[in-house]
Amino acid sequence: MKTPVSRRRALIAGSAGLVTLAVGAPLLLKQAAVNANRGWVDPGQQTADEPSSPKASPTPATPPFDLATIDPTKLVTVTAEGWFSWALMDRKNGAIIGSPNYNQTNRACSMIKTWIAADYLSQAKTPTKTRLDQITIMIRDSDSLTADDIMDELGRLKSFNRMKAVCKTTDFTPGSSWSKAVISARDTCRLADTVAAGRVANAEWTNWLLDLMRNVRRGSWGVRAAFPPEVQAKMAIKNGWDTTSAKSEYHANCLAVTDRWSMAVLTRYPLSVKANETHGAAIAESIAKQLLERPELQPLFGKGTP
Repeated sequence: MKTPVSRRRALIAGSAGLVTLAVGAPLLLKQAAVNANRGWVDPGQQTADEPSSPKASPTPATPPFDLATIDPTKLVTVTAEGWFSWALMDRKNGAIIGSPNYNQTNRACSMIKTWIAADYLSQAKTPTKTRLDQITIMIRDSDSLTADDIMDELGRLKSFNRMKAVCKTTDFTPGSSWSKAVISARDTCRLADTVAAGRVANAEWTNWLLDLMRNVRRGSWGVRAAFPPEVQAKMAIKNGWDTTSAKSEYHANCLAVTDRWSMAVLTRYPLSVKANETHGAAIAESIAKQLLERPELQPLFGKGTP
């Protein structure tokens, strides 16, 4: 049977197309290679693995907050007359920064009553209501007669030796007088942290003592005054103030502690500058306010902390 003319023509055309493709393939491959060398890609040849624009680089992770890496000399400026020292502790890891003289000591005055109360509560098996009432007045109103009585009962040197050991102080020297005891700003931070962490008295008595310190009636100036009311309500404090007549000097100090940080500001100045605590209170409040406003310290002082 003969193949129809129309079908023979179609077969011939198809054969010619195959020949053309076979002959043209080397030319297409050669052109593709040239294009690749020139850095040009046919848009029709792009795939999902070859995007037309580069991917954005991932945002680097924010490094964790580390108080020890912050330069304290850039945080505070004070021009007031007299001597002062400050320290700040991150209670998460115990890191402490402060003024260049944060290891120098000053009379602790009534700040040390924080330790006296905590040590008594750790040593007494069953504190009497009378003694608890006395401690309440000692902390909230800074009564000194109670401090004398308790230290006589505990043994002054024994109690302060315990303080040095438990609080791991480096600048405090145990002695027989609580009213003349001297302490540094960094050791004050350690004292506040140790007491607040319950490493002296048990949890029940620690919470009881901290509540007293949050409700101080006499001597709530200084560090506390720099903070907004909602933080003040959570802040446990104990200030100390007194005169050293032999040197004609006035001492005004602040201890403050929250769940996240502890702070101490110690001041000393001639009686000719001011014969009361108001001068030292202003210095302490200024230092605390400057620290509170520093952006690099916001992980300590920002919303949600303490």
